[in-house]
Amino acid sequence: MSDTSEESGFQLIGFPTHEAVTELRAREPVEILASQFVEELRAGKSPSVEQYARRFPLHANVIRDSFPVLALLEQARFNDEAASIRRSMPDTFPFTRLGRCELLCELGRGGMGVVFQAREIDTGHVVAVKVLPWRVSIVPDWQKKFEEEARTTAKLRHRNIVPVFRFGQEHGYCYYVMQFVNGIGLDVIIRRLREVDGVIYRDEIERQESAKPRGFVTTDELPAIQTKEDIVNATEPKRSKLSRSSWKSFTQLAIQATQALRYAHSQGILHNDIKPGNLLLDSDGRVWITDFGLSEPIEANDPASRQKVMGTLRYMAPERLMGTHEASSDIYSLGITLYELLTLKTAFEADNEDDMLTQIFERGPLEPRKVEPSIPKGLETIILNCISPHPPQRYPSAGALLSDLLKFSRDQKVVSLRPSGFRNFLSRMTGNQPPRLRDSFDQ
Repeated sequence: MSDTSEESGFQLIGFPTHEAVTELRAREPVEILASQFVEELRAGKSPSVEQYARRFPLHANVIRDSFPVLALLEQARFNDEAASIRRSMPDTFPFTRLGRCELLCELGRGGMGVVFQAREIDTGHVVAVKVLPWRVSIVPDWQKKFEEEARTTAKLRHRNIVPVFRFGQEHGYCYYVMQFVNGIGLDVIIRRLREVDGVIYRDEIERQESAKPRGFVTTDELPAIQTKEDIVNATEPKRSKLSRSSWKSFTQLAIQATQALRYAHSQGILHNDIKPGNLLLDSDGRVWITDFGLSEPIEANDPASRQKVMGTLRYMAPERLMGTHEASSDIYSLGITLYELLTLKTAFEADNEDDMLTQIFERGPLEPRKVEPSIPKGLETIILNCISPHPPQRYPSAGALLSDLLKFSRDQKVVSLRPSGFRNFLSRMTGNQPPRLRDSFDQ
């Protein structure tokens, strides 16, 4: 045959055309690697910056400096697309009932769902129902993630985690049913403590109830439709209170949240979005971790299985920005949350995402006692052990964090995990410098 593969439009796999070879030779090697790196990101993979740097040592410095920026730009593009989809959430829905639940009123909207207060028709119990707000035929990928969230949370049974009872699909919509917790987010508590030095949980819950939409079942109405045990517990409500210097009470809140994380991690699940708004407090001061929408199996660090990085940047561990996640990533997020509770200041003050990234990567937050000198030294040490940008300098597990929180609650000493000034001096003298922040993310 006289036709070559180029003339006939076919090309042997693995043998680029002459034009392709010429184009490759004309491009800078780093540009070729960068294009490959971005293509992997867009394919849903999580390529390792450090592995690229080690495979191509001649370009290692450029790779380490520029590829993290490429990853963040690609993440920003993905977030913009997701935000556009979320803006298309419908205002109303063509149903008032899902399964055995009669929907009473909308409670709120998140990144991937609308939450309703509902009543189970057969038992009369008040529950919460989370709905994927698009028909599954329109967003099949989101349906899969939503069902994964339901299955993941349904496996978790802990007194400080909002339980999921069941999930299903009806009218073309996915939904799942969970326990209704009549509480307030820790973000509300922090905001109120900035305004007044003394917050009573129950008063704040009732304050929020007054602003709920028509149909909402209030705290006073709940005992009439809940179990006998609930009624007994509700007859003499506690008036738990927090002030700006309730250090031991703050510690008890942290202990509860840490116990929940320790349990979730023991089940192989990371939360990946710990922040004040995802920690609920009921009228007794009981902590409930909610919204496992971004949760992932701990063993999912296989690059082929990792998904796009999602979460709230202000509370996100630095290594998660590079697609790496581990138990200490949740610990970091909890530490940033506690930092905000203790200081009543956000750990990172920035006008835009670029400034915040600079602070996260390069400077880190001020030490808590420099913001609020009355914070006990031991509690500050615990916070700093949580929020080091370097995972090896954090608590290795929620159990280790819990141990120090319990020590502090018993007035026992806690020890810093950060390198001492002498160790840093010795490293400089011997030339054994600790890894640069950006270089440590993918290790």
